Amino acid sequence: MNSPGSMARVRVDASRAHQTIDGFGVNINSKYWNDGKLIPTMRLLHDDLGARLYRVDIFGKSDWIDEDGRLGPAALDPSHLERVYTGPTARSGWAMIRWLNERGIEPYLTCSGNAPRWMLAEDGQTLADHDRFCDMLVSLVEWAVKRENLKFTLFGPLNETDLGPPEGPRVSPEAFAQVIALLDQKLSAKGLDHIKLVVAEQGRFGTDYLKAIVALPHLASRIGVFGMHTYSDLLPQQFAEVSAVAQAFPQARLWMSEFGDLDQSGEKEWYVAWKMASRLFDLLEASFNGAMAWDAYDNYHDHDEAWTIYGLLRTGLRVHTPKKRYHPLKQIFRFALPGWQRVESVSEAPGLRVLAFANDARDQVSLVGMNTTGEALYLNAWLDGFDDAMLKGSVAYYRTSEGENCHRIGDVPVRGPNWPFNGIDAYVPPYSIFTLTSLERAARSDR
Repeated sequence: MNSPGSMARVRVDASRAHQTIDGFGVNINSKYWNDGKLIPTMRLLHDDLGARLYRVDIFGKSDWIDEDGRLGPAALDPSHLERVYTGPTARSGWAMIRWLNERGIEPYLTCSGNAPRWMLAEDGQTLADHDRFCDMLVSLVEWAVKRENLKFTLFGPLNETDLGPPEGPRVSPEAFAQVIALLDQKLSAKGLDHIKLVVAEQGRFGTDYLKAIVALPHLASRIGVFGMHTYSDLLPQQFAEVSAVAQAFPQARLWMSEFGDLDQSGEKEWYVAWKMASRLFDLLEASFNGAMAWDAYDNYHDHDEAWTIYGLLRTGLRVHTPKKRYHPLKQIFRFALPGWQRVESVSEAPGLRVLAFANDARDQVSLVGMNTTGEALYLNAWLDGFDDAMLKGSVAYYRTSEGENCHRIGDVPVRGPNWPFNGIDAYVPPYSIFTLTSLERAARSDR
């Protein structure tokens, strides 16, 4: 017999603030721009999912100036670079970034995959020519800023160098810090001091690369974001260790620039959706400022030389449609806005995870939760420290379960008339993800 359910009391205290949210979004492959035919998909990600952070990989490999390795250092000649940066692959990247700029979004450029063969050591994996590698990176940034007039401030120069090829050239923590220091000098020499770096984007979640970087304090002004990756469940202690090292550069933000799940069977979609939502909860509880799902849509990744189905969107014939994993992330992406803060939320019910987000004025709130239990819960959430007008209003209730996809359940009063059940009162089914939000656009979205 099914359980009739239990009362689940939650208290939200807006006077106790945690991290500020920079936003959420996706890793995205610009080779699929296709002369603008991708725009309906971009609109879906922007307007419906609520993606505001975009990590754009234009070339898919870090050998874009010399793919077959035949040119050698001559590949850095200005005339050759102009041919590369006006070619069809680059034009697709510039067009995607320009489209995002027109919507007030500054994505960040990233580089993945191995470097030209002549920049590597004899093993064909380890980056050896740091100087010319940085010249190549700076040429990309300089062209985007000065020739394409694109608006962005963040640049991710290396990807998962702890794993090495095919993710990126192999670079030790100490060498990574040296490359970043050299890149800092070369960016300054080109008048690109406004460009900040996203580092170290390593494949194994840990502190070794971060420690090497913060050991060079002069790099503090160049580092904009400490970007981390995870595709597994992490312990609170692992998050705490990374946060402690990152505090050495307090102006740098902390993002999970890749998170997801590596299942490629396509047979575990609800499992993957649940896991991705749980991992997003983990990193937000650990005070990360932002997160980007890997990745936007199913596509061919050049650095892996393989078709992958990690996308939030399924790729069909000239169309992208949301998978199950899209909807739990939408419960947070769309309703916890950039500039909002995560505020204190305490659940008295075992198995009920709750995150609360509020704007500066404390007249908007989004409460997001996961019922990880096999029984129904009767939520009653009491809000403290919010604007009186908001407390007299209502919140929209959205829910994702195995059979629901960010479905709007209805509107719920913030303050009910019946003590002791006079907070936000909502029924939460087993194994479901819910959002209760006062956002006006939430109230209008399905009308």
